[in-house]
Amino acid sequence: MKGIAFSLVICAGIAAVTFSVCGKMDSSGRWIDRSTPADTQPCNKFVGSGWKLEFSDEFNDGRIDTTKWVVKDEYRGSRPELGIERWFFKPEAVEERDGNLFLDVRKVGKDTMYCGSVYSNGKYYMHHGYAEARIRLADIRMSALTAFWLQSPTMRSIDGTGNDGAEIDIFESAYTSDTIITTIHIDGYEEAHQEKNFRYAAPGIHEGYHIWGMWWDDDGIRIFLDGELKAEFDGIWVPRKEIDEYLYLSTVATFSGEGDFVSQPADSSLTQACFDYVRVWTKSR
Repeated sequence: MKGIAFSLVICAGIAAVTFSVCGKMDSSGRWIDRSTPADTQPCNKFVGSGWKLEFSDEFNDGRIDTTKWVVKDEYRGSRPELGIERWFFKPEAVEERDGNLFLDVRKVGKDTMYCGSVYSNGKYYMHHGYAEARIRLADIRMSALTAFWLQSPTMRSIDGTGNDGAEIDIFESAYTSDTIITTIHIDGYEEAHQEKNFRYAAPGIHEGYHIWGMWWDDDGIRIFLDGELKAEFDGIWVPRKEIDEYLYLSTVATFSGEGDFVSQPADSSLTQACFDYVRVWTKSR
């Protein structure tokens, strides 16, 4: 749990204590959480300093900030290979408390899964910059992955590239092994769809909190886990700076076919992902 005037931030395994008074606001006071530590920088030595905070949510005030987030309520499909006939994003699976955003996973009846998701579509859009989140994963053994990702309203435009928008999956915890996958999707989801992914080892990923980062600029998109570079995309996979990309935080019925949903008790809470914070910076110079 994070306090207002005191924050303990763990950056790539190094503890740093930061004191602040209500944090730092931008000129509009719109996108930056008052409890974000003043002058905070990414927890990543690779990206350097000189970053200007543009957006943050510390999830400290016990309610979803609806100026930043839309709580999703929609049918998402089925995963018959997992025994899931229907799965949904549901508002009742989303809660802010104890300094975290909790995205629950629930079994409803015998064959329905409820997951939690929020996104910033219609509110905040990221362009070039660095996005970071500190997260404890949902238990994939329940067949539920955790995802931190971006989506563009224009990614379904087809031109053979991601210049006009992409789905950027910073990570998905789809596997019961200590493995993570990062993917970029372009040109929609039908016949023209293209994707590129990296699957990489992540020892200890299913224990405790971890920090994911994404650096997006003219040179490409680079993905970090606990301050270590894990994936790089360039060329056709990279949206232009002026393209809107909105933030997406989710638990999801996994696509990997792994885990055991069927054997879990009917009408039960299975697991939850915990988002400690989400922050986005741009270069101040």
